[in-house]
Amino acid sequence: MTRNRLVALAMCCLGLSTPCLRAEPAAIEGAGATFPARVYEQWIETFTAKTGIAINYAPVGSSNGRKRIAANQVDFGATDVPMDEETLEQHQLFQFPTLVGGVVPVVNLPGVQPGALRLSNEVLTAIFTGTETRWDAPAIRALNPTLNLPGLSIQRVVRKDGSGTTEVFLSYLHAVGGEAAQRIQGKGGHAQWPGSTWAVKGSGEQAAAVKSTPGAIGYISSDYVARNGLSGVQLRNRRGHWVQPSLASFRAAILGGGLFKDSLQAKALINVDGTAAWPIVTATYILVPRQPKSVTQAARTLNFFYQSFLLGDKAVAGSGFAPLPSAIQAKIVAELTTFRTASGEPIRVFDPQSSHQSSPASGL
Repeated sequence: MTRNRLVALAMCCLGLSTPCLRAEPAAIEGAGATFPARVYEQWIETFTAKTGIAINYAPVGSSNGRKRIAANQVDFGATDVPMDEETLEQHQLFQFPTLVGGVVPVVNLPGVQPGALRLSNEVLTAIFTGTETRWDAPAIRALNPTLNLPGLSIQRVVRKDGSGTTEVFLSYLHAVGGEAAQRIQGKGGHAQWPGSTWAVKGSGEQAAAVKSTPGAIGYISSDYVARNGLSGVQLRNRRGHWVQPSLASFRAAILGGGLFKDSLQAKALINVDGTAAWPIVTATYILVPRQPKSVTQAARTLNFFYQSFLLGDKAVAGSGFAPLPSAIQAKIVAELTTFRTASGEPIRVFDPQSSHQSSPASGL
């Protein structure tokens, strides 16, 4: 066999050659987190252009993503708040991380340069519990003596839908805000904020509301900050250092928190130790069924994430997210290749078109 033929066969088996995808495939359906939605849209565009396989992703929030995949309504669900091991086992789901990003408090303060405002844990908690109501309050001025803070009322813009971003942000406030933060009750991505707030649906609406409202403050995933020209704040981390939300500070949190160092089990990156670590960092996760209805759909779905991981740092370039360490990506790909049908036949992640539609799949 010639060398060119061997290379062609190798590319085919790895799903790197478009001609390997022979039949007109059904669309892959996914739903869930808005936090990574724009990155997934980029991945989908690249994958569809390469393979011809359409993917429909509905950014309906993490809680809805978990519900839909648990009910077998989609091929994959996406969530910023991982399912616990008991729930995964109950619904026969496999969970793996894809990206790491930050949750960023964002403000609209006329006359204040983007990224200049500093908010301590105590003041941020006071704002979101409704205790601090004006931007020129003494506690905020004390943290920002060189800024010309406007005499505006604080307008809190929050999420009304089930949001993983809300759950992560609330976890941070509960971790650093002391007894005062316990006034904010939350469950399943929903929060009950004391006092009057402006509740909107989705990250896009929250970004638009903050951007259009002088005096507004919200919390949003890091990619929306750059894409929408929002003004993030500086926070004081566990070491007492003021830090900006950035890829460098997210990577510092990954290292400080030892994310997925020993396993793929979910681990919080809230207020982790690290000189340069951003204090509100989270991985975002994908959920796929261990026993999918369609082996062909399962193979195509897993191939989509495999192909996206192959892009490496390019997969998140300019997105505001940090990629998973390459060793973690390799570990995930290895896990994705262990799916089997009920008869023991492997689901062909690298060559999804050769999977058999009629074969039921079993667990990992």
